[in-house]
Amino acid sequence: MVNTIIQVLDIIFGVAGLILILRIVLHLFKISSQNPFMRFLILTTDPLIKLASKLLGIPAHRSYDLSTIGALAAAVIVIWVGRTLVIWVLQLLLYLPVWFRNPLGNIGTMLIFVLQLAFELYGMALLVRILFEWIRVPYSSRVMRFLWDITEPLLAPIRRVLPTFGGLDFSPLIVFFLLNFVQRLVFMMLGWIF
Repeated sequence: MVNTIIQVLDIIFGVAGLILILRIVLHLFKISSQNPFMRFLILTTDPLIKLASKLLGIPAHRSYDLSTIGALAAAVIVIWVGRTLVIWVLQLLLYLPVWFRNPLGNIGTMLIFVLQLAFELYGMALLVRILFEWIRVPYSSRVMRFLWDITEPLLAPIRRVLPTFGGLDFSPLIVFFLLNFVQRLVFMMLGWIF
C-alpha cells in the first residue's frame, strides 16, 4: 500500500516538475504568453510558483525578466525537495512496523537508515543552498537563513583555508567529498558492527 502511494506521489511530483521545466524552456525561447499551450502552462504552474516565491521571498512577475526565471527555478527546486522529503517520510513509515516487531534485532538496520537519511538531508541542504545562491534567493528568506545556518559551519573553515579561484568558491565541492568520505567510513564501521 505504501509503495503504491510512493509511486503515485512520485508520478505527481514528476509531472509537476516537468511542467515547470517546460515552462522555463518556453519562457527562455520567449514564447508569447498568449499562446494557448503557454497559457495552460502558466495557469497550471502559477500556484506552485507563487507558493515557492512566498516561501523564499522571491518576487514573482509574469514579464520576461530574471526574477521570473528565478521564481520558476525555485519552484522546481521546491518540488524536488518536497518530493524527496515526502518519499523519505513514507519510507520511514514503511519500515516502522518491522522495527517495532523486533527492535533489538533491527537496531542496526534502523541506525543505518537514520544515518543515511541524515547524510542525505545534509547533502540536499548544501545543494539547495548552492542552487538558491545561484538564483539569488535573498538571505532575508527564512529558508535561506536556515540553510545558511546549517551549512556554513562546514563551509567557512574550508573557505578560510581554500581561497576562491577566479571568483569561484570550491568549498561546497570539498564538503561534498568530505561528506561522502565520512559517510562511507561510518557505514563501513557499522557494517563491521552489525
